[in-house]
Amino acid sequence: MSKILITGATGTNGKALAEVLTNRRVAVKLASRNPLPTNEYSEYVPFDFADVSTFEAAVADVDRVFLLGPPLQFGIEALLTPFIDFLKEKGINRVVYFSAFASEKMGDNFEFHLNLEKKLAADGFAYTILRPSFFAQNFKNYEFENITQRNIIFMPAGLGKAAFVDVYDIAEVAAKALTEDGHEHKTYELTGPELLTYEDIAAYLTEILDKKITYPNPTPEVFRQVLVDSGAPEFVANYLISVYGVIAKKEAEVIADGVELVLGRKATNVKTVLKRDFKG
Repeated sequence: MSKILITGATGTNGKALAEVLTNRRVAVKLASRNPLPTNEYSEYVPFDFADVSTFEAAVADVDRVFLLGPPLQFGIEALLTPFIDFLKEKGINRVVYFSAFASEKMGDNFEFHLNLEKKLAADGFAYTILRPSFFAQNFKNYEFENITQRNIIFMPAGLGKAAFVDVYDIAEVAAKALTEDGHEHKTYELTGPELLTYEDIAAYLTEILDKKITYPNPTPEVFRQVLVDSGAPEFVANYLISVYGVIAKKEAEVIADGVELVLGRKATNVKTVLKRDFKG
């Protein structure tokens, strides 16, 4: 029986997709450089985009691929291209590519998403492109300590708005695209149902946690210095400034219908995700 290969299986979205698919008794292969827990519907396979020797075993008994590159890296086009070429050689034609919302507005360093989308089309893949907005789960995944210990949200997002999307909504869309017909050669922009500033998120968290959470609205310069002073590599600060600059420049103020179009229901609102993540 054919299986679905999930790259990026250790990340937030890869884990969510694996959970959704295995709950539906769909067989998956979890691709990662490090071992992962499995269940009766999943198996772990060692995999590294930078190591072509891992490709063959990864795609054995696979006919569909969820393609998600590593985070916090500029220009992953060169990293993913050899694997895409390998899939073409093997005749594995069904690919769901995890792109990004408004990547064309993040500067030249993020052209790789658009270039890889074009490559999948030009190479004749039966592709589906997912372009998710900012993840609602990032407040827990990356801001938990700031929120719970320092009572702040600290990102260089200015006063712009975004429609934060639940990663489980993304996973459900990806699962349908991988297991149902009719999603080939389509691009889905995936957002939450409402536009919110970081001040709005701070107000939600104040209510949920029953303590005052504030958003100091750091400038890019202050944000970079704080991260560097805390020991983070400067490229991480530059990456995040580029990404969250889309919000700051008010270029993410879009509510898309991709979730509702595919799932037939409204997208999950961010307050629901925050309650789930911070209150259990």
